[in-house]
Amino acid sequence: MPNPQPIKNIVIMPRIQADTATAVYLLRAFGEKFFPGVGTAPVLFWTAVPQDQNPEELEKQGYLLIDLGGIFDHHLVNKELNMSAECASTIIAKYLGLDTHPALKKILTWARRDDLEGKGTMSSDNLDRAFGLSGIIMNLNRRYFDEPQKTLDILMLIFDAHVREEWRRQVELPQLWQSLLESGKAQCFTITQGPADLNTAVLESDDVNLPGFLRASKNMDLMIQLRPSGHANILTKQLRSLDLSPLAEAIRRAEADKKGLVLNYSRDELRAAGRINEVPNWYYDAAANTLQNGGVNPQDIPVTTLSKEEIIDLVKKYIPTGIIGKLKREKEKDKAVRDEEN
Repeated sequence: MPNPQPIKNIVIMPRIQADTATAVYLLRAFGEKFFPGVGTAPVLFWTAVPQDQNPEELEKQGYLLIDLGGIFDHHLVNKELNMSAECASTIIAKYLGLDTHPALKKILTWARRDDLEGKGTMSSDNLDRAFGLSGIIMNLNRRYFDEPQKTLDILMLIFDAHVREEWRRQVELPQLWQSLLESGKAQCFTITQGPADLNTAVLESDDVNLPGFLRASKNMDLMIQLRPSGHANILTKQLRSLDLSPLAEAIRRAEADKKGLVLNYSRDELRAAGRINEVPNWYYDAAANTLQNGGVNPQDIPVTTLSKEEIIDLVKKYIPTGIIGKLKREKEKDKAVRDEEN
């Protein structure tokens, strides 16, 4: 369709599927340049093309059909290819030049897998399957069997949130991280705990999503985030089960020294999870395995009196004194005790 007519309606089957819903999302979010009006065009739900019409005539009248004949029917495309290679979403993505878009890779893979392989949710875990999006779409279809627009509207919100998050992870956060490195507001080094080499990052940034990106994409095990407000947080990759307890003790002692306070606690008490009254601005979260001076939302938590250099020095000195895997073993022991009691 080199000179497409303005689009008055998008047309899909009444039973919403992962593929057709994704196709509608792509057209609405990215298709305006190719199909004027498609971003706001109402969706019609047909089980078939009217007998006195054909897809080509309908397209000329401003109806954009998905899997009901015409250019975006993946059954026809796959028949021409003599293989099951495309779904409606991948056909539309290629038409719009979006097939390599970094924020769309996962949603296109999911839509194609769900449609061509019937494997929307791969996990065998019952909870994963119950709350997997493909299963939720089935539930929505049952709940709103005569109101498919409701199901479609819900999915448009979910897809939009996913794609925006993927753009942030795949494009914005990598660019931010690179800019921090180039400006000297980030640095990386390696420290050890037991036999483990730990990739460590120091970052001066207010973006609370950056540590998650560093864990997932840069394989960071330990991150020290210094925020413009003066708050500082020390975060870890939970699977590594780093021992932060010696560092918790050291930071609490250093903070107290800066304030001229004497801490009348045992070593075990200073290494325990939670807060201590004299240094309430540092919280040791054993569940998340973090040391937080304010966390994501500091509110009225006072900033640390420790400088960036002092925090880094404490991390380098006391992380190596911890016992790698200690936290995991303690959690497993506690679970075993609870299981016995029950």
